[in-house]
Amino acid sequence: MASGMLKRRHVVRVVVGLFAFVFDLFLWQGAVTTPGGAVLPVWLVPAALISAYAVLLIQRRIWIGFSVFLLISLLGLAVASIVGIVGTYMAFFLMVRHSSTRVANTALAGMILPVFVATYSSVSYDGRSEDLLGLMAWNIGFYAAVAFLCYFAARTQRRTEHRLQTERRWADAALEEARAGERLRISRDLHDSVAHSMTAVVLQVAGVRAILKKGAEFEKVDPVLADIQVTAEQSMRELHRLLGMLRSEEESQVGQSHSFDDIPSLVSSAQDSGLDVVVTCNGEAQMLDPSISHAGYRVVQEGLSNAMKHGGEGCRVEIATHWMPTELTISVTSISGVAKRPAVSGGFGLLGLRERVGVSGGSLSHGPTPGGYLLKASLPVDKPEDASASDQRSTHTAKTQEAS
Repeated sequence: MASGMLKRRHVVRVVVGLFAFVFDLFLWQGAVTTPGGAVLPVWLVPAALISAYAVLLIQRRIWIGFSVFLLISLLGLAVASIVGIVGTYMAFFLMVRHSSTRVANTALAGMILPVFVATYSSVSYDGRSEDLLGLMAWNIGFYAAVAFLCYFAARTQRRTEHRLQTERRWADAALEEARAGERLRISRDLHDSVAHSMTAVVLQVAGVRAILKKGAEFEKVDPVLADIQVTAEQSMRELHRLLGMLRSEEESQVGQSHSFDDIPSLVSSAQDSGLDVVVTCNGEAQMLDPSISHAGYRVVQEGLSNAMKHGGEGCRVEIATHWMPTELTISVTSISGVAKRPAVSGGFGLLGLRERVGVSGGSLSHGPTPGGYLLKASLPVDKPEDASASDQRSTHTAKTQEAS
């Protein structure tokens, strides 16, 4: 799927590049006369444009194509025409679209060169001396406006795609969590139904053996044996059903659960998607039980996900953690922005989160605030002096489960 998407993007880039090349040739209009009256070879400008577009479309490092177009734009100082301005804007858009903010800002500063050359070419070969300042201002304003438009369009597209990728990863994580919950439910069914039936079979077999030792006749034993057979067959069918639900290639590999230490990367992904996130921490951090650590991660993830879905443009999220000797409080407060359209909600995120926090021994509260929404969770924290005792209890529990 990823390779097909890359191929489609490359095809689109080639098609757009062809249209931009034709437009650049139209703006050039065959001009080869220099300001001094000399005449350049006619093939020079088309060959330079073809070379620049080839580098932009073939070279995987977009900054190389952008740099080549910046050099090609200098031909506007030698011929009575604007050269390669459309290709320069295309290379600039791709540069901003696929680069970090720092590199994008550097590319924006580099657009000063083609804007200056295009303005110089328009003014020098226009043939009018009156209102020279007005002509220069109009050209600079027009070319600069197009550059800023390309910049903001590219950054918006980059943030939107990054937001979609982040939501897709979070959706995959939620799906995996739902599968884990389903496996837990199946294991409970396995324990409640199959284990109960096997216990009944064991007791019935013990009863048959006791009757046979007393010399009972077959007619008295046969109904009990038939009942054992029916119970065993039912248990076997139930076992096959549950094993069929568990059998899956995607679930054969068990991934590592996210922990409280993964929250910075979660916040970084949300910030890269355009969400304004501020994190504050009070108190001294302590070691958390793995289930508590994972529950804390899910609280922050749900809060950020809901803010991205329902907060609107310009939404601000404040994440506050407060450590106490026996309790960790996590609050995710979203300050709503401008919502362009209502988001579709699955309706089960907070319900599942409440169950997870409750199983971990904590509590969850959520609700609207005057400016947005508040999600708050309180999770238990073991005292430092109780850490060894907790480990001993965990070891003892594991041994007991293994023995049973």
